Amino acid sequence: MAALIAIGVVSAVATPVLPAGSTDDSIFAARMAEARAEHVEALPIGERIAAMGRLFLGTPYIAGTLDANSDGEHLIVNLRGFDCVTFYENMLALARIIREYPSPTTTDFERELTFLRYRNGKMDGYHSRLHYSIDYFYNNQQKGVLRIVTRDVGGTYAIYDDRAIDFMTTHRSDYKQLASDPAEYAAMLEIEGDIHAQKAFYYIPKKNVANVESKIETGDILGITTNIPGLDCSHTGIAVRLADGRIHFMHASSLKGKVIISPEPLADYLTHSSHQTGIIVNRPLEVSRKS
Repeated sequence: MAALIAIGVVSAVATPVLPAGSTDDSIFAARMAEARAEHVEALPIGERIAAMGRLFLGTPYIAGTLDANSDGEHLIVNLRGFDCVTFYENMLALARIIREYPSPTTTDFERELTFLRYRNGKMDGYHSRLHYSIDYFYNNQQKGVLRIVTRDVGGTYAIYDDRAIDFMTTHRSDYKQLASDPAEYAAMLEIEGDIHAQKAFYYIPKKNVANVESKIETGDILGITTNIPGLDCSHTGIAVRLADGRIHFMHASSLKGKVIISPEPLADYLTHSSHQTGIIVNRPLEVSRKS
């Protein structure tokens, strides 16, 4: 119960402000120092993810943070602003390395981001990035990073979605890398076929989320599913249980323009958009510490 209350209290505290113009390296050092001072490394993985996320509350929302390069695929590290995917991904990476290494470095952080972000941990062009949320979750389950627990949490409420996931190739002109490179386009077509063949797309309808939220844990990574044709998830974030006993949603919000925790419970948050259909639940797994 102490951890539950602590989350509710900390979420209301302003995140320490860093000097204007802080670099990613300086932000990394400052936030890791703050996390160490709070002994975040001693927490279970889910609590670590939430604790790291609270240190970044108020960080600006910036769309398309991974598509700034025009000269091929490169690892982008940006702690100055997040979109919804890079927010949970960075918090997951930080939570893993603070336990994994006695004194994590920016090199450790970059290595971890590469491992999480790319198929089988290898960067090999634009198509090797795990663009679709269900592909990201599936591949990171294969890598031992997390476990997809949607069916465990949802029980009889969990629904299998057999739709073709092909938004990127059917909207090729919206993705400069696909529009300009036939090889990348062909590779993405194959990846979309593989996603459908995995038959791993289950979700819990939003009308049933309140019924199962007792099984959702702080630090679970959530994909918010959508009814947009060809697309799996339209938003992502992190589950946190606050002092009211309810699951809330920590995320980089385009509407609020920054990282927030939803003031209303997740089940209520999901009612705001007719395009949001439900959730996919992923439970991060613990990492072993390296000497």
